[in-house]
Amino acid sequence: MALPAGLLEQENRVEERIARLEPKIDHIQSDVSELKTDFRKLNEKIEGVDTKLTQKIEGVDTKLTQKIEGVDTKLTQKIDAVDQKLTARIDSVKDSVTALALSVEKSFAELKSARLVDRVWWLVISGTLLGIMARAFKWI
Repeated sequence: MALPAGLLEQENRVEERIARLEPKIDHIQSDVSELKTDFRKLNEKIEGVDTKLTQKIEGVDTKLTQKIEGVDTKLTQKIDAVDQKLTARIDSVKDSVTALALSVEKSFAELKSARLVDRVWWLVISGTLLGIMARAFKWI
């Protein structure tokens, strides 16, 4: 069982390489384990930051919701007050316009009766003047 010389040399080289890699593998394994611990620590920190931010966001959300509800109630009250004032003013304007319309109708009614009185008065004056003129001209 003789082995060729070239084949033995290759086996020695592979073994030498493996022998050189073994101490480095231990170093790599320790680095990987350190990376894993660092990764776990970072995970824990991220989870802590996540919980803190979630709590802060929820707190801000509740505060803003309360403030918005407060502003909503204030604005609703103010709008209702303005609505009541405007309704009252519109009603008073309606009443004023109605009173003005009645006043105008009364004035026109008085004007019509006054015109009637004026016409009768002018007829009496005209009749009297014509009677005076008829006597003056001796028509009567």
